[in-house]
Formats: sequence, structure tokens, C-alpha cells
Amino acid sequence: MTDAAAAPAAPLPMFYKNPVPLEPARHGQAGLKREVEFRFAAGTNAIPLTASEMPHAARTYPIVFSVNAPIVPFAVVGLRDGENLFVNSEGAWRDDSYIPAYVRRYPFIFSEVPESQRLVLCIDEGASNFEANSGQPLFTDGKPSEALQRALQFNETFQAHYMDTRRFGEWLDQNNMLEDRMARADLGGGQTFTLRGFKLLNPDRARALEDAQVLELHKKGWLPLLHFHLQSLQNWGLLGHLTRQRGNTQPS
Repeated sequence: MTDAAAAPAAPLPMFYKNPVPLEPARHGQAGLKREVEFRFAAGTNAIPLTASEMPHAARTYPIVFSVNAPIVPFAVVGLRDGENLFVNSEGAWRDDSYIPAYVRRYPFIFSEVPESQRLVLCIDEGASNFEANSGQPLFTDGKPSEALQRALQFNETFQAHYMDTRRFGEWLDQNNMLEDRMARADLGGGQTFTLRGFKLLNPDRARALEDAQVLELHKKGWLPLLHFHLQSLQNWGLLGHLTRQRGNTQPS
């Protein structure tokens, strides 16, 4: 996570433009629009997942792993760079499709205090649903509103799951379970899209796991995630179908 307030020059997390710590003095009159829309997520084709989300996300999205540390799973939501096939022009997410927690927590995010283990809840003042002087209030009489308390709880849960996900990714990396791969989606009519720059589980290495490794995965609750990851790779066809529906394809 990036401490954007303390180090504004550092790269910001995906979607975030101007995250600042929440405080009554600055945000006492601020609020959020009540309408929920996801245009902010329309310009990406991959979204981070926590390990706990993989069973849900595997029903719809191909799940891949990042090439660089931290090794974490991503839901692939589009074949072309900068295109999320699950967000339409009105900003609505595709019906009956799982919405990753990374998306649902926006515009909130935790930031680490420099030289401290303490986390501070921030809000992206650059978010389209942020209102400086109106909207669903963030504070009531100087105290966090019910909506802000729910956001805090959600982000606390997300942070705990994110740290477990990093440990899962580290385990896969340290045990040489992942390999660089590419994927090819068939669009019909001889058109295909080829995607690179991610890692997938090597099934042969998974089958060759020693009993002690399998037991470790089981005790940590990670063993089923290997199967959900492999199952999710059947969803490349859905992305091809949605790309054909959207049109203007540029096959590689």
C-alpha cells in the first residue's frame, strides 16, 4: 500500500488520484454520492484479488498471478489494455458477475504511517463520487458516520485478507510453483488476442508436491485455491465472447 499523503511522488495504487487521511477538520462537511457506479474501474483489464475471493472470482474471470513482487492474484477483466469488459458506458458492472473487493473499497484505502506499523484510513478526494460539502456524510458531529464505520470495517477486513494473500503468493514463489505464461483468446473468424506478462500455476509441479507441502497448504487454507485458479482459466472464452460483443477488435 502506498502512503500517498506522506510521499506524493510515489506511484499511486490503481484508481487513486489524491488519497488523503480522513479527519474531521478536513472532511467534516464532506460526503459521498449515494449513486454507485464503476466508471473509475473501466480503464483497466486486470484487478487485484485477495486469496479469499478466488472461489468467487473463478466463476467469471481468468485468475493470473503478477510477475513482480508482491506476487498476488489478479482477475483478468479484459483482453485489451485499458478495457474492462464488465463495466458498461453507464458505469454499471455486468449483472451476475463478482465485483472484486479492491473495487468495492474505493474510494477508501489504508496508508501506512512512515516509520510506524500504524495504518490510517484515507479517502481519494479525486474520486468522482467524493463531495467536499454534500453527499452521504463521512462525519456526524465530528465522529465517524455509520457509513464511514462500515467503510473502516471493510478496509480492515480487506487489509487482513491482503496480507494473507501476500503470504500465499510468497509461498507459491518460494516453492517454484508459478511460471511465466501467455494466453490466447479465440475471437472467431481467425482473430485472436494474445496476452503476456503474468504467471500461472504449473500443474505438473502442483501434482509433484510433497506430502508435507500439501499438508502445509491444507492447514493454511490455501490448497483449494490452486484448484480454483486452474478452474478459472476456462473463462478466457467468456472474455473473447464479450470482446466480440463490444466490437472494434484489434487482434494480435
